[in-house]
Amino acid sequence: MFKSSRKIIAAVAAAALFSLTALASTSSAATGVKLYTPYMSLSAAPGEDLSYSIDLINDTDSVQTADLSYSGLSSDWKPELTAGGHPIKQLSVKPNDSQIVNLSVQVPYEVAKGDYALNVNAGSFGSLALKINIAEQGTFKTELTAEQPNMQGHSDSKFTYNLTLSNHTAGKQQYSLAAEVPTGWDATFSSGGTNVTAVDIDPNGSSSITLTVTPAENAKADTYQIPVHASNSSTSADATMEAVITGTYGISLTTSDQRLSTNVTAGGTKNLELVVQNTGSADLTNVSLTATTPTDWEVTYEPKTIASIKAGQSVPVTATIKSTSKALSGDYVVGMTAQASEKSADAAIRVTVKSSVLWGWIGVLIIVAVLAGVYGLFRKYGRR
Repeated sequence: MFKSSRKIIAAVAAAALFSLTALASTSSAATGVKLYTPYMSLSAAPGEDLSYSIDLINDTDSVQTADLSYSGLSSDWKPELTAGGHPIKQLSVKPNDSQIVNLSVQVPYEVAKGDYALNVNAGSFGSLALKINIAEQGTFKTELTAEQPNMQGHSDSKFTYNLTLSNHTAGKQQYSLAAEVPTGWDATFSSGGTNVTAVDIDPNGSSSITLTVTPAENAKADTYQIPVHASNSSTSADATMEAVITGTYGISLTTSDQRLSTNVTAGGTKNLELVVQNTGSADLTNVSLTATTPTDWEVTYEPKTIASIKAGQSVPVTATIKSTSKALSGDYVVGMTAQASEKSADAAIRVTVKSSVLWGWIGVLIIVAVLAGVYGLFRKYGRR
């Protein structure tokens, strides 16, 4: 019986030794495979793409296969494990060799500032703990900014605003563009020299847009707010442009009695009283007067130039028209122009040329002389 007990004890001891040997062998295998990367903690901005190169190292004398996965981040971070350019979930490594696994992580745009933990798991071989530091508060938004949001000009000016539309989202966006302008005004958007009503912008991208606003001709001097919108079904951005109308330009040229006709004798001169009036709400500057005349005619002005005319005021000008002595009787047109730096006005004057009175008297004298000669001849030869 004692011998039987010794045999039982020996068998139990042998079994225990075998189990310990097997356990030691498994632990050796487990500790002989590990994950490694030098980049344990990275900093990133919202919307940035991170990339890790991770080594799966096999220090054992046999082929080892690891089940690969990740954990610790929400799905909107979009992590992915790849090897050889393809997504991977399991990887085998030769004895005393290593394989590279690539981990890519897309940081969301809408993410809070702080540290985030990410674990890369190799099944029973353990895991690799990584940390991602987000240094700034993330957003999911669209931004619309203007280089110069306020412009000043007159009602016949065009206001041009240079805009930048930025897409701070994780996907490509198409934005519809709109501007709210007063009645009678016009607004157009252009990008790359082409008129557009919508633009496509890639994630984390931006687009330069030009907004051209044309006021109505009768726009009054005032400050106008122009809301601008870029929007789609998921995101939008707004900005307000400002257009300051300082006044309108207007000029008229006419005669003091509103009559646009006169007469002159051939070779004679005629003074015409003109009125240059500023009909707008802004001052006119550098007004000069010119004329287009029939051949060999002349027109002079006094004054010939006017430095400025205030809004609503008028300046008298004397125009002297001189016709050529060769002018035949009839109607002629003399064009007159008042040209300011900002605006111009024209007037067409009908000039009637009449025969000279001198030639009339000369004609009468010739007739009288002829009659006198005939009478003398009649007296001298009539009695014979």
